[in-house]
Amino acid sequence: MIAILFGGCGTEAVGLPDTEQVQTVGDEIVLSVLAGQSTSDAGIEDMIDDFLAEKYPNVRLEWECVDWGESFDSQLRGRIAAGDVPDIMIGKAQDVANYSGEGILAQIKPEQFAAIDPSAMETVTVDGNIYGIPYNAWYQGVIYNKEIFDRLELKVPQTQEELDDVVAACRKNNITPFAAHFQENWKVANMTMQFLTEEVFADDGGWGDRFRDGKVSFCKDEGVQRALRQNRYICENTWSDAWIIDQYESDKRFAEGEAAMYLTGTWSLQSVDQYTNAAHFGIFPYPLGKNPKLIKEINMTYMMSSKSEHQQLIQDIFAKLVSDKELMQEILGFTQTHSIVKGIESGYQSNVQEDIDRYEETGSVVGAEAGNIQLIWKFQSGLAEETMKWMKDETSFQDILQYADDHADESGK
Repeated sequence: MIAILFGGCGTEAVGLPDTEQVQTVGDEIVLSVLAGQSTSDAGIEDMIDDFLAEKYPNVRLEWECVDWGESFDSQLRGRIAAGDVPDIMIGKAQDVANYSGEGILAQIKPEQFAAIDPSAMETVTVDGNIYGIPYNAWYQGVIYNKEIFDRLELKVPQTQEELDDVVAACRKNNITPFAAHFQENWKVANMTMQFLTEEVFADDGGWGDRFRDGKVSFCKDEGVQRALRQNRYICENTWSDAWIIDQYESDKRFAEGEAAMYLTGTWSLQSVDQYTNAAHFGIFPYPLGKNPKLIKEINMTYMMSSKSEHQQLIQDIFAKLVSDKELMQEILGFTQTHSIVKGIESGYQSNVQEDIDRYEETGSVVGAEAGNIQLIWKFQSGLAEETMKWMKDETSFQDILQYADDHADESGK
């Protein structure tokens, strides 16, 4: 799930001061970039290069693009250990909290970024200092095929019992209830955090701290256990080959109507749109917890190295990227993401936008940071590995809980 940007060449500033164009003569300036990408972002680095070539003709970005979920953390930590921190890092908002304590991130002056949603800026602020520039957002929940729901006369479930009824109706009519893919570790990690956020973190912002203090535990918390068990529920109600297919195949099958629901984020709509425009999709929160909400994730986030010799240049580049209206709209459309910059709306209307707007208007949205600041990615990934073993009957449920408790010290920054 994850990372980079841009395309287009128009320059229309929206509430942000226009930075001075670099007018340098002489040696080429090379800025190294480590970009953690999601499946929807491949190729965007070329668009960024094209955009910047016009604004900064003697600046070249030297890219290293990796999968955010599988490789970004290990690659960056390897670079830190070698004393070779990239000039620019592109990851997720949660990475700011993870790496700001390492001393590798430079503070960013906020004056050029006043048009960015303040709530988004909060996700990149640590101890009052800004260490990253957020760019766009995804929504996570259950994307569903409205045609199937209408045909079976199903209603959007708001409780676990109602979800069970939907699953039973799908099975009775020979329809696979959930699209799913478990080849990738990040998928199970993402599902687990959706469940935990709905069941625990959305209403308890201090659970993670108490967990590290030994005051709560996975072995004793029934809500946490209820959330973890949802992974097997999805596994038992999807395709038998979900362990060997990847996201692209899962997206394709869902687009072709082979499943009624898909616990995922709006990033999957990019692939879905490649296969069909006929099906009408919606989105609803996974019905877990007292007040189920859609999860909004601030995604692509720009960070710069505290060791870079070109910090002012980099900040100016960041300001150019987030203030160009045509550029942003093109990227939002390509990645099927949502704007967090005031005055800029997405240049497309996704099939799920009506539902998203309704949940936003009723306050039924929670930020992904509610969970990500409580359990950091390294811990999430390790927990996902253990959960996958249990889902394949290679270990017990109690073993997952004990693993989590044994690694509590590694769950925070």
